[in-house]
Amino acid sequence: MSARELLGAMTKAYGVQLPARYRRFVEKKEWEKLGDMHLRLVHGFLRGTFEVDFLDPALADLSELGEQQDIDDMDDVDWKAEFGDYVPFATLVDASSEDEDEEPEPVKGFLIVSVTDAACPVLLWDHDGWMIYPLARSLDDFLAGVASGKRLEHDRAGSPYKKFAWVEPGEDEDEDEDEDEDEDEDEDDDA
Repeated sequence: MSARELLGAMTKAYGVQLPARYRRFVEKKEWEKLGDMHLRLVHGFLRGTFEVDFLDPALADLSELGEQQDIDDMDDVDWKAEFGDYVPFATLVDASSEDEDEEPEPVKGFLIVSVTDAACPVLLWDHDGWMIYPLARSLDDFLAGVASGKRLEHDRAGSPYKKFAWVEPGEDEDEDEDEDEDEDEDEDDDA
C-alpha cells in the first residue's frame, strides 16, 4: 500500500483529520532509517526487539489488524469510545526469532499515535486489558529514540516507557535487558 493510499484509508476508517506531522512522517517515509525497535519497560508487559511496519494495510482495518496480530477480542473494542483520540500507527512483529527460516511471531499489540495533539505522541496499545502505554511525547522524540511519554489521564493508561532504542536488524540487546532489570530493582528499592 502506498503512503497516500494508507492516509486515505486511515482518514476514512477512523473518521478523523490526521495531523500534518503524522501525514509528513508517512509521505516522506521518515522511518526508513530506523531499523528495529527495542522496547524496555520498567513496569508493564511488552519487552523485546520488534520489526515495525508503518504502511501495513491492516492499520486501517481494526478487524484485520486484530486477526493479523492474533488479538482475538479486537472486534469487541469500541475504538471510537475508548481510543478515539488515537489511530493505529504501526504493527509489531517479534524480531528475536532464533531460526531465520522460522516465521516471526506477531505481537498482541501495536503502536498508536494521537490525532488530537499536533506533536503526535506515540503509545503502545496492548491486548491485555486493552491498555495503552505512553512511549514518546512527540513523533520527533519517537524518531530520535527518546522515551518521553508522560502519564495519561485515561482509564486504560499504564506506566510510560522509560527506554526504547532503534537497533540494527538482528542486533542482540540482551545486555540492555540485564541493565534494565538492575534499574528496575533500584527504582523499586527507592519507592
